[in-house]
Formats: sequence, structure tokens, C-alpha cells
Amino acid sequence: MLIGLAACGAGVDPAGAQQARQMLNGFRAEQGLGPVTASEALEAAAMAHALDMMRGGFFDHRGSDGSDVMARVRRAGYGACAVAENIARGQGGLAEVMGDWVASPGHRANLAMPQVTDYGLVRAQGDIWVLVLGRDGC
Repeated sequence: MLIGLAACGAGVDPAGAQQARQMLNGFRAEQGLGPVTASEALEAAAMAHALDMMRGGFFDHRGSDGSDVMARVRRAGYGACAVAENIARGQGGLAEVMGDWVASPGHRANLAMPQVTDYGLVRAQGDIWVLVLGRDGC
């Protein structure tokens, strides 16, 4: 089972999408940064990686085919010039995963990348979370 949290696309939980957008953009506003907008392509890239990890029984930024996040977003049709990925496992809800990412220096830096404008966020069965942030066509 996979639940998309971005504001667009099939299988989306509208309440979760709104909460994700509010949490991401609330954090970014606190950092003096502009908002990010939900992207179907970035959600598709996040979904593909979450499914890959779920099915393969692994947890890593590198996909089972050796792909990195840039390769996955381009495969999803997003012409990224800037991209970042946060993954997490075991958190039962969005507030918990966002809190953990904000508390982790590397994940926090990704959330606060000034050049990103879009995001896709998914949660796979087993509480595998994938957030992809990007900027298209710089």
C-alpha cells in the first residue's frame, strides 16, 4: 500500500496533502524561504523509490538499479537542476517524520534548500517516507 501526500495525483489523501504543504512551507517560512508547490512528477519519483525500497526490503538513497534521486526525477519527466531527497522509516505520522527531519542537520539542510520550488512526498507501507524536493528547468 502506498499513500501519496502531494496535492495532486491519484490515491491522494487531501487532508494529508494540506498538512504536508503547511508543515513544509511553515518550516521554510521560518527560515525566510519561499514556499514549495506539490509536483506530480516529484511525487512519482518519490513513489517509485518508496515502492522499490518496500519491495526490495532495503532502505537507502540509492535505488535497487543503482539510481540516485536525480536519475529518478528525470525518469519521472522532471528536468531538475536542483534536487534533494529525504527518506525515513518507522515514523507513524507526518508530524513525527517532519520533526525528525528538522532535528537532523542533513535532512534540515535539504528542507531549507533555497533553490527548490517543488516537492513530492509519499508514505509506503511499513512507514517508509520519501520526500523529493526540486527545481525544474533552471
